[in-house]
Amino acid sequence: MNIDPRAAHAAYQQGQVGSAGPVHIVVLLYEGAIRFGRQALDSFDSPAIRGHAIGRSHRIVSELLASLDYDKGGDIARNLDSLYRFALDSLTQANTHHDRQALQASIQVLETLLAGWREIRNNPELMKQAAQSG
Repeated sequence: MNIDPRAAHAAYQQGQVGSAGPVHIVVLLYEGAIRFGRQALDSFDSPAIRGHAIGRSHRIVSELLASLDYDKGGDIARNLDSLYRFALDSLTQANTHHDRQALQASIQVLETLLAGWREIRNNPELMKQAAQSG
């Protein structure tokens, strides 16, 4: 029996996301956006690879932005909106103007946000508060 490693990995990831709570899913999205941002940095001199990686990071951040609930999230959602828009603008700047510093700025913002979400995920009291605020 031949098993396609990519299919097996995709099934594993699907199971990981399917069984995860919302905060864990947000953490996974940040990790993906950062991973693709770093891939773009590592391949910065290869426009096709850089553009593809930046595009994937951009799509993830766009989904994070689209998922904000401004009614439940209030000021936190509005602040995240500003940070996501900054990251998106920086990714666009990096791709269209070959601006390595803009890409690094986007990654830095996402890493800072990831650290906060990991703290929430690892603290039961903060998890409860996050669930209540949407």
